[in-house]
Amino acid sequence: MSDASVYDENAIDAYDLLSSMLSPGAPHAAWVSSHRPLAGQKVLDLGAGTGVSSLALAEAGARVVAVDASTPSLDLLKSKCGEHPVEAVEGDFRHLRLDDAFDVVTLSRNTFFLAQSQDEKIDLLRVVERHLKPGGTAFLDCTDPAEYLQAGGDAHSVTYPLGRENMVTITQTSDRAAQAVLSIFLVQSATKLTAFHETATWATLAEIRLMARMAGLEVSHVNGSYAGEDYGPRSREMLIVLQRP
Repeated sequence: MSDASVYDENAIDAYDLLSSMLSPGAPHAAWVSSHRPLAGQKVLDLGAGTGVSSLALAEAGARVVAVDASTPSLDLLKSKCGEHPVEAVEGDFRHLRLDDAFDVVTLSRNTFFLAQSQDEKIDLLRVVERHLKPGGTAFLDCTDPAEYLQAGGDAHSVTYPLGRENMVTITQTSDRAAQAVLSIFLVQSATKLTAFHETATWATLAEIRLMARMAGLEVSHVNGSYAGEDYGPRSREMLIVLQRP
């Protein structure tokens, strides 16, 4: 999800660069395709941002409706669509009501964790259920919470190159009691420094199973990587497949 108050026009180019370099667009689409072939499918991509996953899903053959709360994000997405069958829709996906139903609903890279409270997460799953066709499939692409728990409460930083001319420093602080993580991003080039942040609240697999049932969905499979391995103690990803009965 791109919060319009965070990913405004001043940060959007840096956010898009970071997403393009680090977000798993093609692996995400490949993982979805491994469970449900995308050719000819109608896909709702919630929290699409600047379209990394939306474009990858379209390249895999889907017709995509990309929803996000940030006007600058969607403007940039539209500029990149070209001939890809991607429709951009502005809106808060936690309360979304489209007059359409989809074969597939996706929430890419920790979008589900950007719903802050359990009630917001349940509301979001109800939105997913409401927009799925009977027998439809939803995909939650999440980091395994163990990755956050290992960090404890101390801030830690990592720095990555972004191509030849930019670099990003990501500083994360985890709150185990609140199951929350604050991520601060500093994207730097030779002439510009851009900062933005995200606050996410993680959920365990057991919590997600319960919340899904409350929303009328069932967890049908969990992978531990985009390559399709089953989820286990050593997994760094928690890739959840949901079915609408």
